[in-house]
Amino acid sequence: MNPTELTTHRFQPTFSIETSLQSNQFVARLKHAVDEQSTEFMGRFTNDHALVAIVESDRHFWSPWLHLDVRRHESGNSVFGRFSPHPNIWTAFKFSYLGLLIATFFSFIGGWSQILAGESCWGFYLIPFWVVVGVLLWVASQVGQRLAIEEMERLKTLVQLCLESEKT
Repeated sequence: MNPTELTTHRFQPTFSIETSLQSNQFVARLKHAVDEQSTEFMGRFTNDHALVAIVESDRHFWSPWLHLDVRRHESGNSVFGRFSPHPNIWTAFKFSYLGLLIATFFSFIGGWSQILAGESCWGFYLIPFWVVVGVLLWVASQVGQRLAIEEMERLKTLVQLCLESEKT
């Protein structure tokens, strides 16, 4: 794939690009580019992995982080990138979904127990509430993805520039 054809999809923010660069060469170019634009980007780098984000002063709640891995395969190397929210946001959403699943489970168990005991089964009435809360969390995540598109494009452009410099 030509680096200028790098695209991401709104609902699947990953990409993979073939490159002739070795992992340490790509990471060194990316580190140099981030250092040159230190007022816009920050990063953490290892031999075959990089994490690039918007500087903290410009970052907002939904700002994306770009994880990049250089993977070796039979025909050369490829740069695999994945956009994600800040790890704290990601963890909060995952635990929120887990909490909703547990609350739904216990609402179901409580409702079923009430039926078996011959009582009013108000436990079942909580289940739609937990579903609505889950849908609201999902909508919030979709809004966040849309708010992060511009920053995703800026991070994607940074990677494109590093790979385009491969030709020169």
